[in-house]
Amino acid sequence: MADHLREYVQNGCLSPAAVVDKIFEVAESNGLKGEAGGDKEAAVMQIAMSVNTPLELHPEMRSDRRSSAQPSQIPSLLETKTPVAWKGTEPLEQRWLAAGRIPCGDLTLYSGNGGAGKTETAVQLLVSVAAGLGDWLGCVVETGPARFLSCEEPEANVRDRIERFCKHRHIDPHAIEHLHLHFPGLDATWLATTDRLRKVTKTALLLQIEGWISAHRPMLVVIDSIAAVFDGEAIARRQVRSFLAMLRKIARDNATAIVLLDHPSVRGMADGSGTANSVDWRNSVRAMLHLSDADKNDPDIRELEVKKSNYGHAKEKIKLRWNGVTFVQATSAESSSYRMAAERGIDELFLKLLDKRVAQGRPVRPSSGRGSAPFELAGDPEANGVSAGALRAAMERLFTAGKIVSVETGPASKRRKHIERAPR
Repeated sequence: MADHLREYVQNGCLSPAAVVDKIFEVAESNGLKGEAGGDKEAAVMQIAMSVNTPLELHPEMRSDRRSSAQPSQIPSLLETKTPVAWKGTEPLEQRWLAAGRIPCGDLTLYSGNGGAGKTETAVQLLVSVAAGLGDWLGCVVETGPARFLSCEEPEANVRDRIERFCKHRHIDPHAIEHLHLHFPGLDATWLATTDRLRKVTKTALLLQIEGWISAHRPMLVVIDSIAAVFDGEAIARRQVRSFLAMLRKIARDNATAIVLLDHPSVRGMADGSGTANSVDWRNSVRAMLHLSDADKNDPDIRELEVKKSNYGHAKEKIKLRWNGVTFVQATSAESSSYRMAAERGIDELFLKLLDKRVAQGRPVRPSSGRGSAPFELAGDPEANGVSAGALRAAMERLFTAGKIVSVETGPASKRRKHIERAPR
């Protein structure tokens, strides 16, 4: 069976994993497999492995060809190149899908916890590329066909994201011809699987995607997510590297940027690295982005960070703000409606506690450290746990707004400053 099917496997007509499984099934049904770990099973394993042996390296083929092959027909075993070959040529410049963040013709890992906004921002990127908007969260992006393999989000959710973002950018979502979406069934999302020999093989879905990419040569392909498409051991470095090598070859052959969405592990969340499983997920890609969770003081704020960039500068941090429709780049001077409301509440608390201290004849000082207004007011039971830092920020806002003033009292030899409400 192995000898008969080898040619079909080598020509790509049959899956190696399927053939290996079938050989074991036939051996077991005929009582040829023997005990687990025994000589018979090892013999069956050797036969199964021979299915993946290239025809020209198979023992029977070698004996036939050894006598007929001429020395001039034997290819060189190793091709090398010296820097001399580069003389008179210009080095290729690195192309970027998203300037400084996502390289063309390679893999980028984009991690973030569920609910952080990873898919939302990835959809923004897809629309920006396919619709020719030219920018994505503060950086320049290329224009061209884009494809989204959504293995977690149903079509209705993705449609909602696209239409909301298009409304924000004042474009017609129904006129975007170059954004291609695919929603496989939940039981048919694997791009790669492993056989009995733990060898990673392409699935029919990956072969279909590879053919589509070759035909359309898109600028961008986004895959959501790793956990849904890799049917191997996520901590097995050989399997991880083999799977990513498959995708990387597709990316390089077609000058396509492939972005893989991922969820960080518990450790990756704790240390802020954003990584998950084997370190080879990070080591085998050329760029890595991480989207933070919501800011604890402002759930509308996120931070997009370039964690790794082999072709550019890492550590770029972009502050994002949810504006009620989608994510936009935030400036340091602006606050979300949530944050503004929270700050107003703390400002009002500061004034309330200040009035209480003045009425008690226990004025507070504008200085820093112990005895200062923020420190003293934070210790009041009515502060409800608001920190001295938050109250200090409120004090600065109130001084700037002219709602409180610093007043000097006492004899000339011992003047003291305290805070009061500004006269109306």
